[in-house]
Amino acid sequence: MSKVINFKRAAKKIAKIKKEKLASENRTKHGQKKLTSAMIKRKKKTLSTHLDNHKIDKTDSESNS
Repeated sequence: MSKVINFKRAAKKIAKIKKEKLASENRTKHGQKKLTSAMIKRKKKTLSTHLDNHKIDKTDSESNS
């Protein structure tokens, strides 16, 4: 005797496998490692802070004059 197959369940399994494969491909294509993204964010914040500290505000220069 042969095994009975539930077609709805089989179709869902196939769809899930296809989604997982596509997600894996997208992660490889577009993803970054967690450490890399954290390093980029930290670098951007440091640069922003550095530039903000070197800004010359008109209010500061007027009060010193």
